[in-house]
Amino acid sequence: MLRFLQKRVLIVGCGNELFGDDGFGPAVIKEIERRGWEHPDVEILDAGAGAPQNVFSLIDEDSKVEYMVVIDAVDVGVEPGTLLEFGPEDLDPDCRIIPVDAHGWSIESALLDLNESVGIDFRILGCQVKELPIPEVQPGLSDPVRKAVPKAADRAIELAECYLGEETR
Repeated sequence: MLRFLQKRVLIVGCGNELFGDDGFGPAVIKEIERRGWEHPDVEILDAGAGAPQNVFSLIDEDSKVEYMVVIDAVDVGVEPGTLLEFGPEDLDPDCRIIPVDAHGWSIESALLDLNESVGIDFRILGCQVKELPIPEVQPGLSDPVRKAVPKAADRAIELAECYLGEETR
């Protein structure tokens, strides 16, 4: 069994660093890793653009995963750099368009399916994008999204620690 399937909590960064602000999730994962934060019950993953097909599809009733913090770029029309949180209760199963995904895979559909079929709880920690140059390759985050990365790393760690019933820093 893959190591991440043996952890209770996953912090998963989604997105493609080649497409501007779509690289928000991987940037937050790098920030958490740079800080050296670790927990024996938490796996920190940069899933790139392949979270639904390469990570979420492997989670089933045999895995130990109970909770996920999914970090992704979103576009809901608020001020760029704004952090937002969504849980299962916030996503409409009939209108699954909130998270941005450069490759057309539905992150929210995969998460709702896991919630319904395996009982996995989750929070999507999203950042409102400013620039998504898709299909043009343009690496690098816009200033407002780049400035949101440390705060998002703090919040991802806090969500994991709160789920595990531990005091946050």
